[in-house]
Amino acid sequence: MNAEDINALSTSVIAFVAIIGLMVGLYYNLKATDTSIAYIIVFELLFVVAVWLFTSWIKGGMKNE
Repeated sequence: MNAEDINALSTSVIAFVAIIGLMVGLYYNLKATDTSIAYIIVFELLFVVAVWLFTSWIKGGMKNE
């Protein structure tokens, strides 16, 4: 593996762990405020969709360069 592949892999692992941490924090804070499980699921799904949209937007911009 060359240095660029290793850098890309390590960056993606860091980003993945950060997203998982944010999801756990969102769940914990919603659970601490006695939010119902249905709302927690909706908010978590909205968060995942927002991350996916942002990732696809960035990936589209990278292809044009």
